[in-house]
Amino acid sequence: MEENEMKKKVGKVLFGVVIVGFLILQIYPVIWLFIASIKPTVELASTPFALPKNPTLENFTRVISDGKIGIYMWNSVKVTFLSLVLIVALSATAGFALAKFRFAVTNKIYAFFTFGIMIPVQITLIPLFIFYSRLGILNTTFSLVLPQVGFALPLSVMLFYSFYSFIPNELLEAAIMDGCSTYRIFGTIVFPLARNTVITVASMYSILIWNDFIFANTFISDNKAKTVAMGLKDYVGAFGNVDWGSTFAAIAISILPPMLVYFALNKWVTEGMPAGATKG
Repeated sequence: MEENEMKKKVGKVLFGVVIVGFLILQIYPVIWLFIASIKPTVELASTPFALPKNPTLENFTRVISDGKIGIYMWNSVKVTFLSLVLIVALSATAGFALAKFRFAVTNKIYAFFTFGIMIPVQITLIPLFIFYSRLGILNTTFSLVLPQVGFALPLSVMLFYSFYSFIPNELLEAAIMDGCSTYRIFGTIVFPLARNTVITVASMYSILIWNDFIFANTFISDNKAKTVAMGLKDYVGAFGNVDWGSTFAAIAISILPPMLVYFALNKWVTEGMPAGATKG
């Protein structure tokens, strides 16, 4: 009996050590980034991993006064906002139709969406580049929004479809008996119930879209249309020289929005992921 209790205690200790180690690996780079961003250039070069002896906001002042980071962040905000609106609107309605309107091809359409998860982004870059070039939409917001929406829909539709499957059909039938149209049922009954799923999809893809580099690097070459992820390359100078102080300050500024979004919506995200899912 005592031996079993000892094994349980040892197991808990080992589990705790693993969790702490994992947290350190995840959190330390972020903490170090913010510390490095307030260190003078000389200290960064001589003692990069030590605490700052003379903390300064010079790096942030230099980045903000340059003006580019503001343009990059505004472009990222536009791309992220428009993408999220389209992702939520299309996946919420498509998931509802697939879950509650049974047609002969419903399963095939759902399989088509799930198949999209298996398509690598990389194999579509050249065809999309040629297509966008002919349409004349390279270096525009829509050249980033369209692929983001397209690749986000499969998983988003699956999450909404899973949630809607838990809504009793009797609830919808009662609404129909009361004279509600399909659009009213969706807008006033079904969609409000999917709050956790909406927040989960929005928060998950807001971070992914904000940090996207592949699409921005492929479809954007105009400095005025660059997003944050691509704009950080501007801090690499001639012959590969990097202004590390400004770079770390710019990165620190750029990661604040997704961090704030995550911490603000964390409660609903943790509830919505297993439920993508269950009743809201």
